[in-house]
Amino acid sequence: MAPATRSSPARPKGQPLTGLTPYLYLAPALLALGLFIYYPLLNTVYISFHEWNLVSAKRTWVGLENYRTLLASPDFRGILLQSGLYVLLALVGNFLLPVGLALLTLQVGEREGEVYQSLLFAPTVVAVSVGSLVWLWFYLPAGGVFNGLLAQLGLPPQPWLSSSAMALPAVSLVAAWKYLGFHYLIALAGLRAIPREYLEAARVDGASGLALLRRVVLPLFGPSALFLFLSTVIQSLEYAFIPIEVLTQGGPFGSTSNLMYAVWQEAFKFFRAGLASAQAVVMIALFAGFILWQFRLLERRVGYER
Repeated sequence: MAPATRSSPARPKGQPLTGLTPYLYLAPALLALGLFIYYPLLNTVYISFHEWNLVSAKRTWVGLENYRTLLASPDFRGILLQSGLYVLLALVGNFLLPVGLALLTLQVGEREGEVYQSLLFAPTVVAVSVGSLVWLWFYLPAGGVFNGLLAQLGLPPQPWLSSSAMALPAVSLVAAWKYLGFHYLIALAGLRAIPREYLEAARVDGASGLALLRRVVLPLFGPSALFLFLSTVIQSLEYAFIPIEVLTQGGPFGSTSNLMYAVWQEAFKFFRAGLASAQAVVMIALFAGFILWQFRLLERRVGYER
């Protein structure tokens, strides 16, 4: 009979890992993070100090010249302004509107709420390129849906995509339509996560209507609102990218371009990788600075249930 072997005692639950073990667990995630996030980021910064056409192996060191070119360019300043407008319009269409719709959904019955959720989420499952093509038909100057409706009302047709004043809001509307349902479900989940006991206690104390919303619902909705706000800001330019390409290609006269679309154009249309990388670095720096500022500002006012 083989002698019995004594098994090593199991590690007590809650005791931290020691030695190389925790680093081995972290290694795959750290490797992926470095390979797909930090290396491209550092490489972008490196390329921004060079002149390179993406084709030849030769990269010419130009130092800060690409950044000087951007700062001196009125076109780049216009793109910065337009990017800010995209962010503001995204906050209306993908932050304020979803939160408002989620609040209204909670006021109806369960069956009606499920119908509203299905209707609002439906555009999310449509490919953004396909949806943009449908909206292009709506916006057509001749034979388009919108101008057809205006004609029925006896009103003149509008240059939805050929007017510098109207094209950017028209593109933003497509982006808001596409992603409204996703942000709506996030807002709805955050509102439904508010403990019912707090609402019932507030009603017992006499709170109702706007007082209940302002003093109980919105403060407890703070963490979800913060997440939704920051994700909307971060993704606002990305949301508009494909609608811009399908509807206007940045026109008319560059009035619908934004930082992300300008980076793509500089790199893959004009083959100015150094200038594109400099624009990308500026974009990342602006978003990072804004988000850090907003996080510090809003986190003080956000209550997290312990």
